[in-house]
Amino acid sequence: MRKTIGTRIVRSILVLLVVIVAVNHLVALLPGDATMLLLGQDATAQQRAQLRQDLGLDKTELQRLGGWFGGILRGDWGTSFASGRPVLHEIASRLPVTLEVVLLGQAVAVILALLIATFSVRHINGAADRTLSGLSFLMLSVPSFVIGLLLIYIFAVTLNVLPASGYVPFAQNPGKNLVTMIMPALTMGLGEAAVYARTLRGSLIATMSQPYMDAAHARGASPWKALWTRALRPSSVSFVTLVGMNIGVSMGGSLIIENIFGIPGIGRLAVTALQGRDIPLLQGIVVFAACAVLIMSMLVDVAAYLINPSGAHE
Repeated sequence: MRKTIGTRIVRSILVLLVVIVAVNHLVALLPGDATMLLLGQDATAQQRAQLRQDLGLDKTELQRLGGWFGGILRGDWGTSFASGRPVLHEIASRLPVTLEVVLLGQAVAVILALLIATFSVRHINGAADRTLSGLSFLMLSVPSFVIGLLLIYIFAVTLNVLPASGYVPFAQNPGKNLVTMIMPALTMGLGEAAVYARTLRGSLIATMSQPYMDAAHARGASPWKALWTRALRPSSVSFVTLVGMNIGVSMGGSLIIENIFGIPGIGRLAVTALQGRDIPLLQGIVVFAACAVLIMSMLVDVAAYLINPSGAHE
């Protein structure tokens, strides 16, 4: 296990280095004069000179990379053009909001997936199994923004029971916070639940055919008890791996959901940075998203080993 984790850490560091090099090269890819593109034609020569210095355009790409990489290690990810605050501070201030969206969405997805998968396996090839499989396939085909817009139309426009957009911090008002989080969590959770359910269903079917499941039934365990107590754990390795990886990806990919529902998280911050051509902030968000995915990938390996030590390396 230690060797596996060590290998994973080395690979993650190499991947992160590649991401940092690619993101550092982002400024060089801007067509023409980057300062003119970012500031507009009305900018003065002094303003353009200051921006060139801020972006490191007065240095070679290798010098710029070395300076930025050293800053990342020191916790200095640059300064946002728009706010004048450190990039790391901007990301950290939005992180709790994005974490709440992601974790609530994943909680919805996991609960629905467990219910759908276990019920389908319990009634394998029956009408309920075919119906749930069909619904899962349908949910896989619907983009998340369509789900979000449908939920807004149903619950905010037609029934008028939930707010269409907005965010209230949990510390300010827990009740209103959870109300504003219902539709974002459902938007993220419904689509993910379909993927999780199909993955878990396949693993459960394979596990149910193992000899030790027949032994559990012979000892008098009911079908539901055998399913939940004997089959679920060994079937959960791929399920947990998928959930963990999706948490990491969602940390940097909640852009659509946050913008649909007006949630001030990292996804919305990325859109604001893109619209404002805030290159340092965009670079920082990309690196943060990469770190989130890599960290969750390592945690998933540990979780898979703890759940099923004998099958984690298969």
